[in-house]
Amino acid sequence: MKKTFALFMILSTSLLASCGGVSTSSSLVVIEKGQSNNNKEYWIKVYDPNNQKKEETFKIIIKEKMVWNLIEEDKEYYAMYSNNGDNPRVLENIQH
Repeated sequence: MKKTFALFMILSTSLLASCGGVSTSSSLVVIEKGQSNNNKEYWIKVYDPNNQKKEETFKIIIKEKMVWNLIEEDKEYYAMYSNNGDNPRVLENIQH
């Protein structure tokens, strides 16, 4: 029974891990905040101060306006975001 449960857990974890893209966690400095013309998409432009130069910014989409409102420019955060190939990066978690 224990072996069956362990095998089930390993297979479930593998399946869940293969369904999604890659999540990345790192320190990020917010350079710019913005929103679409129709105010339905919110984003930040950031760079990783440990691995990138300030000129190497990239965009992260933020799904919640309340989260976007709390983020400040020129501040460093610890964040987790998804990185699914050609799709835009999407914020999953952010901490100050």
